[in-house]
Amino acid sequence: MSPTASSTGAATSDSHRRRGPWIVGIAAVVVLALIAAFFVWRARADDGSDEAKALASALASGDFEGVSLDGTTAKKAAKQREKVLGNLSDSSAKDPSVEVDKVVKGENGTRQATFDWSWDLPRKGGSWEYTTTATLKPGDDGWSAELAPDVFAPDLTADEHLDVRAVVGQMGSITDREGKDLYGPRDVRILGIDKTQVDASDQESAARKLAGLLGTDADAYAAKVKSAGDKDFVQALTIRETAKDDYPLSQAADVPGFHEQKDSQPLALTRDFAPGVLGSLREATEEDVEKSDGTVVAGDMVGDSGVAAAERDTLVGTPGMQVAAVNQKTGKDRTLKSTDPSDGTDVTTTLDTDLQDEATKVIADQDSASAVVVMKPSTGDVLASALGPSGQSYPVGMVGQYAPGSTFKAVTALSLLRAGDTPDTTLECPGTANVEGRSFKNADSMDKSLFGTMSFSDAIAHSCNTAMLLQYDKVSQGELADAATTLGVGQDAPKGLEGAFMGSVDPKDSGVEHASDMMGQGRVLASPLSMATVLSSIQNGSTVAPRVIADEKAKAPEVEHPLTKDEATQMQGLLHGTVTRGTLKSQFGDVGGKQIIGKTGTAEWTNEDGDPSLHSWVIVAQGDVVVAAFVEDGGYGATTAGPIAKEVLKAAQKEE
Repeated sequence: MSPTASSTGAATSDSHRRRGPWIVGIAAVVVLALIAAFFVWRARADDGSDEAKALASALASGDFEGVSLDGTTAKKAAKQREKVLGNLSDSSAKDPSVEVDKVVKGENGTRQATFDWSWDLPRKGGSWEYTTTATLKPGDDGWSAELAPDVFAPDLTADEHLDVRAVVGQMGSITDREGKDLYGPRDVRILGIDKTQVDASDQESAARKLAGLLGTDADAYAAKVKSAGDKDFVQALTIRETAKDDYPLSQAADVPGFHEQKDSQPLALTRDFAPGVLGSLREATEEDVEKSDGTVVAGDMVGDSGVAAAERDTLVGTPGMQVAAVNQKTGKDRTLKSTDPSDGTDVTTTLDTDLQDEATKVIADQDSASAVVVMKPSTGDVLASALGPSGQSYPVGMVGQYAPGSTFKAVTALSLLRAGDTPDTTLECPGTANVEGRSFKNADSMDKSLFGTMSFSDAIAHSCNTAMLLQYDKVSQGELADAATTLGVGQDAPKGLEGAFMGSVDPKDSGVEHASDMMGQGRVLASPLSMATVLSSIQNGSTVAPRVIADEKAKAPEVEHPLTKDEATQMQGLLHGTVTRGTLKSQFGDVGGKQIIGKTGTAEWTNEDGDPSLHSWVIVAQGDVVVAAFVEDGGYGATTAGPIAKEVLKAAQKEE
């Protein structure tokens, strides 16, 4: 090796030795920087934000799958949420909005996640906004969330849950046409057993003894007491304060655990006062709340039927709202959010209290479902709607669907007048008649000397079945149905009586059914209200729409063929004949005053025992009053319903 080469190699080796430490140092710095940057990135990326967002979504929806939880499972967390939020979730139309506000460092390496909640409260309760905080714990697999009760709402303890309630203002009343209170808040006593005040071994015997004293079902109440919670007050009966002397309360006080609570509930003036018209309000059940999509909450009053249901908002006003934290151990609560209610106002009906009382009195001795409806033809006002004792739970006057019998001949008469008959037209009235192989007869009460040829006017006056049905080929079923429509049959039920049945005539009936319809049997159906409407339309000279709410203008239905003046005059004359010489003469022939028109009706039916029975009907009008009387299981119209209608008509004329 030459000296020159050796010299060069030595210099190169020294240079490498000098640069080596520098390269290693620079590399180390780069690696350390990269490591530091990685941990900074990791720290920033894993500060609990992702877990907080997942938890916020779960708090809003109730689905905790995919959320890491500390000491619990997704299924248990969902149940905890359901329990803590109580009826707030069911009452709200949609899930709450839950957003992460911030995530900050906590003690011992934890993170504190703050959430902004927003609920849309039901019944115009507005929005409810608040913040809560959840602790996120570090672990080998990331962060896990603790679900304390106050994660769901501010300051909740383990014994508390949320409860949404309506705050109801002063309720209005339903009044009669003169402003007298018929339905509204009444003082009541709620009677029952407080299970905390009686030994478990004595609870069944106490329940049975109390039920016996109050006249309720002992087996049912004993079972109710047994199934109730250990600390529950179990209601047995609610009575009016005015009726307290009707019950042996002094004896009830000796029953172990007996307790009574004083309260106020919306009730009618008396239990039997026009129940099918007034209807009722009651406190919403859990089922009502669940089905309402947020429009009903616990404590709300909901309507079951009648004017009370139709005018619920007016009577109740605008309920306020309270969200409370309820301690299930102590029963105490604290308000977290509330809005004030507005009071309800009165609703005036068309009812006449004195006439209603008289109608109820007249029909009180009937032992079958029965009804009286009184109307004012000029306005359609329902002045009274009374039910017989056995019909109190079923308002037959409004919703009953019965064959109207010969009262429907008022409709048949109009169809025949339109077909060209006059009151003097000669008709045949045989004792029996055959239509397409089916035999029909007249009522057994009809004077047999009348059988044979008679005028159309006499056929209506004496209610000849065969004379009417033998005209079935003169009037089509469509024309019969059209006449019924002209007289108000089948129209929409009035506001406040949405469940009322306004009658039906199928325009497609033919043959034997059509012939039967002509005499009010067949498949024709009516209620006392609908037949009162028929006679009101005849007396008024135009189609009448019933009305029960005084501020609601009765709008007569549009009909294809309105009643003409000539038709009304002839119809009134035909129906006056029933009073002067026909089936109503014995009852109304001696009643003085203005002209009386009307019609009797007797419809055959088979009762629940399979025995043949009779529906008894009378519709009668005098001046500006129409009375419809009905007895489900009665005798002939003139003999059973007739006396009822007469007494009510006389009372109505005194009112006039």
